[in-house]
Amino acid sequence: PDRPDETSQGNLKLRYDLQRYLADIGGMDEVTLQPPAGAAGEFTGITVAKAYHEYHDNDKSEVIVPASAHGTNFATAAMAGYDVVELPSGEDGRVDFEALEAAVSEDTAALMLTNPNTVGLFERDIVDIAELVHDAGGLLYYDGANLNALLGRGRPGDMGFDIMHYNVHKTFATPHGGGGPGAGPVGVVSELAAFLPTPHVRAVDESGESVTVDEDGRPVDASGAADTDDGRAVGADGGVAELSVSYERYAPSESIGKVHGFDGNWLVLAKAYAYIARLGDEGLRDASAKATLNANYLAEQLEMEVPYGPFHHEFAATAGEVDAADVAKRMLDFGVHPPTTKWPEFVPEAMLTEPTEVEGKTELDDLAAAFNAAVGDDEETLAAAPSRTAASRIDQVSAARDPQLSWHTLDDSTGADNGRTAADEPVAGDD
Repeated sequence: PDRPDETSQGNLKLRYDLQRYLADIGGMDEVTLQPPAGAAGEFTGITVAKAYHEYHDNDKSEVIVPASAHGTNFATAAMAGYDVVELPSGEDGRVDFEALEAAVSEDTAALMLTNPNTVGLFERDIVDIAELVHDAGGLLYYDGANLNALLGRGRPGDMGFDIMHYNVHKTFATPHGGGGPGAGPVGVVSELAAFLPTPHVRAVDESGESVTVDEDGRPVDASGAADTDDGRAVGADGGVAELSVSYERYAPSESIGKVHGFDGNWLVLAKAYAYIARLGDEGLRDASAKATLNANYLAEQLEMEVPYGPFHHEFAATAGEVDAADVAKRMLDFGVHPPTTKWPEFVPEAMLTEPTEVEGKTELDDLAAAFNAAVGDDEETLAAAPSRTAASRIDQVSAARDPQLSWHTLDDSTGADNGRTAADEPVAGDD
C-alpha cells in the first residue's frame, strides 16, 4: 500500500472498477472502499453527512433511527455526536409514517434506514419517507446489511437515499455469519462526494484530467454507456483518438480524512470484485431471488410463529414462551449454527434467521428440523444444552465482564477447561 501509484496500476484499476460496480449496484455516484467493516461504514457515512451539514452551516443535532434498525445504527449516530431519536415500528412491522412525521424536524440531520428491514419487509412508503426527510433538510442513510434482497431489482439511490454502506463480506462472496475480516464501502450521491475519506481512486487521461471509464478503460457517458466500442475517445471535432488511462489516489476536496489504515481490507475487496464480475447482472438478480425464496421456504417449514410474512431475505420467528437463547443452544446439539436471538426486540423471543442464497433444499430442511426439535424440547433438556459440543454452556455474563483474550491469562487450576467439569465429559455409550 505504500508503493507509488505508477507501480500499482493493476491494484488501483481493480479498486476503481469495484467502486464503479458498487456505485452502479447501489445507484450512487461515488464509492469509497476504505472502511474495514459494516459498522465502520456506518460511522464513515454519518461522519460524511455531518461534514456536509457543517460545510453548509446546517444546524443539525438529531439522527432518527427506527426500532427495527441494527443496533450499530444507534451507536453510530451517538458516536458522531448526534442525539438519537428512536422511531417505533408500525403494527405491520414497517416504519410508522405518522410517527416519522412527528419526529422529523429542522434538527434532523439524517434518517438511518434498512430496506428491507430487519424482519425482511420492504418499506413501501420509501419515496414518501425520502421526500419528508429531504424537505426538512436531512439526508437519508441506507444500511446495506440487507442489500442482497435487492440485487438487480432495486437501487437505494433510486429510492432517494443519499448515503449507503455495503457489507461486501456478506452480500458479495463471504457467507453471512462466516466471520471476519469484513469491508464496508460507502456510496454517496454527487453532492457528498467531496467529503469522502482520503485517499480515493480515480481514472485520469494523459492530461491528468479525471475521466470515468468502464472496466475495459473505455470512457463512459453520464448514463454509464461506453462512448465507443473500441476503447477510443471521441473528440470535440468528431475525430477518434486513442485514450490512455491511468489510475491515481487523490484527496477529495473536503475529505473527512482517513478512517482506516492504508486503503481498506484488500483481500475482502478483491473477493467481492471477483464475485460481482463472475455473476454479472443476471447472476446478482438470481442471487436475490434465491435469498428470498430460501427465507420464505424455511419459514413455512417451522413449527413456530413467524410474524409479518411474506418477506424478503430474512425473518424473525418467535420462540413464544420458550427462551430463545435456550433454543439456540439446543440447536447446536443438532449440528447447525443457530440464528441471532432476542432481536429485534419488538418480536418476543426473536430468532432472526437469514438462510442466504447459497443453501439448497436439503440444508434448509435440516435447519428446519433442528429448529422444530429444539423448540419442542422439555425445559430440563433446554436448560442443559448444549450437551454434544466440545464446550458446554458458558457463563456469558462473566465472559463479557472479564474477557480473557490470551491463553497466557488462563490458569489451569481455575478455568482453563472452559468451565467444564468431570461430570460434563462424555463417557462410553453416550450419544
